[in-house]
Amino acid sequence: MPSAGKEISMFYSIEQRVENFKKFYKRENDRPLLGFFVESEYPLHRYPASKSLPQGRPLAPDDFVVENYLADYDSLFDRHEAAGGDFIWAASSFWGIPWIEAAMGCKIIADHNTGSIHAETPADFDGEMPEFDIDNPWVQKGIEYLDKISSHCNGRYPLATPRLRGISDVLACLYGNESFVFKFFESPEKIDEQAAKITDFWISFAKTQLEHIPEFHGGIGSFYYNMWAPAGTVWLQEDAAALLSPDIFQRHILGCVKQIVASFNGSIVHMHPTGYYPYAEYLPTDMLALELHIDEGGPSAEELFEVHSKILAHKPLLVWGAIPEKDLDWIFSKLPAKGLAVLNALDRKQLESGENERLYEKYIQ
Repeated sequence: MPSAGKEISMFYSIEQRVENFKKFYKRENDRPLLGFFVESEYPLHRYPASKSLPQGRPLAPDDFVVENYLADYDSLFDRHEAAGGDFIWAASSFWGIPWIEAAMGCKIIADHNTGSIHAETPADFDGEMPEFDIDNPWVQKGIEYLDKISSHCNGRYPLATPRLRGISDVLACLYGNESFVFKFFESPEKIDEQAAKITDFWISFAKTQLEHIPEFHGGIGSFYYNMWAPAGTVWLQEDAAALLSPDIFQRHILGCVKQIVASFNGSIVHMHPTGYYPYAEYLPTDMLALELHIDEGGPSAEELFEVHSKILAHKPLLVWGAIPEKDLDWIFSKLPAKGLAVLNALDRKQLESGENERLYEKYIQ
């Protein structure tokens, strides 16, 4: 919170922040947007209710008691609001769950040491893909989360679709990372058939989620990125594209991504700048915005300058990460303001020391 007696203009009304995001998506903002992602990004460390999840066995929908998570949602919203800045925290069906993999029948396992839940490659995967079923227990659990969060928060904060891993991600889980790559050479027609079925499943799952997400100031949230977004917006990713060549991605996966994008009012795509990441292939699509991490040990903002510049010439760009100050200096001094947003991850000690205020004053005020 602001220091005593100090006038800080980094605490805006939600209405003003929504208006700023509307300008951002049109690339009409006259200054960059800056916000703060508070504390750990690992879901089992982030939600105290998840401490009760059993470790060492596959999780079932009944392991997730939605009511136990409601106070965590309130707490996270309040902590993000206290950090100030231009972003708006959003809730979703518990984002620690790999929803698509779980709904498609993969076992999911909690690891409280890493703070994550991962999906296991099925030992008996026979190549068959399930059809989407509204009565699938994991689909119903996702709906239960949204309905109960919505009733509980009563419009205090927006809701959003959760982390839904992409087509290449799901294929990599089903086959295992190494086998997944060889399948594109061994049975490309089979892979295309499977990718098409995963795409249909993905779209149906996301649309079911959106049907249970109420509008918030005319839009919805974009979970994990704390962005207000137009109603009907989804977050998508294709992290396993890093294992593929550009040619394989373009021939087998890109069409699925385009189908997803065409199926929704808006889409924000997440990327890491490691290996192959298809930002150039995304630019001609109707994606609403692109997000590119600044990863610890990965390329610096200066090294990513050409990529950032190319994205900003066509699309709004969100830069996310625990971003070193030298990278923040580069981003805010070298990149154009229009269509630029930065979400900087800060830990509790940094917030207690007022690092959020210092950075906002340095780069925005």
